[in-house]
Amino acid sequence: MKVSKNWLKELVDLKVSFTEVERLLPLRTIGTKEITDDFIELDMKGYNRADLLSMRGVALEIAAITDSSVTFKEANKFIWEDSILPKTIIEVEDKKDIPVYCIAKIEGLKVEKSSKEWVEKLEASGVRSIDCITDVTNLVMLEYGQPMHAFDAKIVADETLIARHAKDGEELTTLDEKTRKLVTSDLVITDPKKVLGIAGVMGGKNSEISEKTVDILFEAAIFDPITIRKTVTRLGLQSEASKRFQHGLTKKRCLQALDSAIKMYASLGGKLTAISIVGDLEDTEKTITLRKSQMDSLIGIEMKEEDVENYLQKLNFKIIRTQAFGSEAIAQARRGDALRAWEVKPPYYRLDISIEADVIEEITRMYGYEKLPSKELAGTLPEKIDQSLFEKIFDLKENLVKIGLSEVQTYSFYSTSIISNFEFRISNLIKILNPMSSETEYMRTHLWPNLVEVVAKNYKQGYKDIAIFEIGKTYQITKSGEIQEEYKLCIALLNGSDNPTQELYQILKTMEIFKLGDPIGESDGRFHPMRYFYVTDGNKPVGKIGEVHLRITDKFGLEKRVAILEIKIG
Repeated sequence: MKVSKNWLKELVDLKVSFTEVERLLPLRTIGTKEITDDFIELDMKGYNRADLLSMRGVALEIAAITDSSVTFKEANKFIWEDSILPKTIIEVEDKKDIPVYCIAKIEGLKVEKSSKEWVEKLEASGVRSIDCITDVTNLVMLEYGQPMHAFDAKIVADETLIARHAKDGEELTTLDEKTRKLVTSDLVITDPKKVLGIAGVMGGKNSEISEKTVDILFEAAIFDPITIRKTVTRLGLQSEASKRFQHGLTKKRCLQALDSAIKMYASLGGKLTAISIVGDLEDTEKTITLRKSQMDSLIGIEMKEEDVENYLQKLNFKIIRTQAFGSEAIAQARRGDALRAWEVKPPYYRLDISIEADVIEEITRMYGYEKLPSKELAGTLPEKIDQSLFEKIFDLKENLVKIGLSEVQTYSFYSTSIISNFEFRISNLIKILNPMSSETEYMRTHLWPNLVEVVAKNYKQGYKDIAIFEIGKTYQITKSGEIQEEYKLCIALLNGSDNPTQELYQILKTMEIFKLGDPIGESDGRFHPMRYFYVTDGNKPVGKIGEVHLRITDKFGLEKRVAILEIKIG
């Protein structure tokens, strides 16, 4: 959001310099991306402040943090209320996704260049001037945060506008001259014969203002933010209008914006000849209980009650002193100490305020985060978490790399080729309920099958001496049916020799803490029957070392013998 400095001067009777405004904004409200002689660009990323997407919202905020006052009054009576006017023809098919829809007909306009004042306001706000009719929509959007759209009335069939969900197969060439395919989740504006615009996103090329435009049908509406966000994401079509619809709009600002636009068109010689407004026009007023004890606890200092009220009043919150409630209040009442609280009503344009913590955050930023004193945390420090396993893993990795092994990291799943080539029974594997694909459906019970697959891929790339290792988790089902996770170390070795197990045994000896145990005996067919041994830690078996059976390596296209070591380390 680019905030025009000259425009801001019209809206706020500033009591400080712009240098002070630029200093206070990041401290009290929001960060800035760029500051020039003409504008201040606010960094809206990560902020849910719909009110700051309008000049009036920014003016109210700057007035609050600088002890200044705004120069405008908010209209509560509108121009159409003084006249008996015919209705424009509109149909709203989904009032949940389209809670407010307004169309005004303006006649007798002439397409010309905008005045120098309008052009300067638009350019300082980062918007290009097009013509006086279109510029009104952008100026009102910038001032009130309410997107608007003007249709050429002579192009709209029967001068009838329909707001509905799109039908599968419908298409529209938008103002950027790209043809968009629509789906049923999109909201569209149509006439009885054709689609005229993607609601809340962009109008159609087929109804844009031209040099011949005289009469317009002028739209102001509120659309469901989630529906608009889905359409924007699907089409990759972000616009200044959709940005504001996604953050949320208020009904009061919608009507104020419509009133302002009609008056601006009147200044161009246009006349309001018909209007229709459909929907519930009352904004929901929220009441939040603010407890002083909770506020002081979260902020970390004891706030003065008069300061609390002063800060909230500057932000246009309505406040009423009351008594707190709940077990905390009862306990303090028994001690004869009344617990202070307030009933707080945020202004209608602060859609981001909904719970007590939000109100406390408002008070804190007005006080100044930089003023909060640092203090030691009360209570005792928690006991140090046992990091011995991770220290052991770090040392193992460091030593294995030193002796020439390369670390790899594979997925925690068995691929379909591994399950097939190793003839694993899927009934013994843990199945993921919502896998991303068939390749991530079953959790691995061992590391070594994945490493054999890695060896095969490298062998096919021309590598003939491969020594790799991985440390990671495996997942087994216990006899009681629970899932057990274990950290394991696996080493895979292919070096062209007839007995790579012997070299792997030498690596095992360098690790010192593990020893070769007795032969396992008959394997399950996946290992050489005479080259397959236990690995022990003390007298306890913790893993196995052996040569992968040629029947298995042949399936992976390996012409050389592969030895593996897999041991449990935690």
